[in-house]
Parts: sequence; structure tokens; C-alpha cells
Amino acid sequence: MPQDPFPHIQNVKFLVGARSDGQLPSTGYPEIAIAGRSNVGKSSLLRHLVNQRSLVRVSRTPGRTREINYFLLESKDLPPLYLVDLPGYGYASVPMSLKEDWGDFVSRYLENRRTLCAMLLLVDARREITDIETQFAAWMTGRGVRVQVIVTKIDKVPKTQWGQVEAQVRAAFGPDVPKCIFYSTLKGIGSEDVWRRIKSAVATAPTVS
Repeated sequence: MPQDPFPHIQNVKFLVGARSDGQLPSTGYPEIAIAGRSNVGKSSLLRHLVNQRSLVRVSRTPGRTREINYFLLESKDLPPLYLVDLPGYGYASVPMSLKEDWGDFVSRYLENRRTLCAMLLLVDARREITDIETQFAAWMTGRGVRVQVIVTKIDKVPKTQWGQVEAQVRAAFGPDVPKCIFYSTLKGIGSEDVWRRIKSAVATAPTVS
């Protein structure tokens, strides 16, 4: 019988909206970061993954917050871990203009966070892949962080065009990034595959004390 990909969640809660290095948790738990351009659907995906509509903390000014939002997840079949909602980035290049767009704090997090074991990089199914996504993925992969591309809002694209979308993503990101995952919060597509990748990343994450 195949293993259930979904974790048996016991508790999930917002922990902190960190604005400085001193506010980052020091527990050493594995961290799964969620990144993407503004309005790509990060908050919707996070709510859908943990099945809690009211979970996500929303900025009063979407796309402009500099906070790194931490959500603690505890379950029966995984060690405690953090789902980390990064600020949405704009149309900058990586890495120098990311520092301008995100600020030094977020850039330091990405460059130095030892507990960061995987990055869920969200791209919109209706938009062309641009340099910021591909450069960001290469930057994180070069740091030894697993990058999983998730194509959001796939329900907005006719199913006859899904193969074309997948081919475009594969061509843009190249062989160093695993096959993309299609995701739709409305149709319930993709969450099983995302949880499989999260479980795999957590299982092989180094212990940080």
C-alpha cells in the first residue's frame, strides 16, 4: 500500500514575522521557504497545503513587506519544521538587485541560513518565465538548497496546453531543477506532490544545533 503523502498535522501556527536577524528562530528546525513574485499565490498555496484558510498573515501592502513570516508545523510523521513565507519580489535581477528589492535582511537569510533545506519557487502558469526566476533558482541551487518549481494557477490554463507549459518551464530552468509541479488551490491539484518533496527534503536535512 503506497505511503500517504500528507502529514498528520497536529498543530500549525504563525510564529513570527521577522524583520531582523535577531528575530529569526534559533531552534534548528528544518525550514521550507516559499518564494515567488508578488501575486503569484504564495499565501493561497500555504493555506491550501495545511488546510487552514485563516492561517496566513497578510500584509496591508501586498508585495511590499520585508518580513519573513514563520509558520511552525508539528505532525505525527515529521519532525517539527518551519514553513517560511518570503516577501514577494519584483522584477529585479539576482542577486544584486534582489538585495535592493528585498533588502539586506532577506538576502542575508537566503545566503546564510543553515536550516534552509528546500525552496518552493512559485511561478504563474499564465506568465512567461523571466530571468529573475531562473537566476534565483540557479543561485539557490548553487548554495546547495533544493529548489522545487511550482506552477500555480494551472486551472487558468486549458488542459490541452499543460504540456506546452511544462516544456517551457523545463527549457527555462534546465536539468538542475526537478520536474515542475502543477498546482491549483481551486481544483485541489498538486498538494500530494508538494508534500512528497517536502518530506524528502526534511528527511535528508542536516542537523543544525
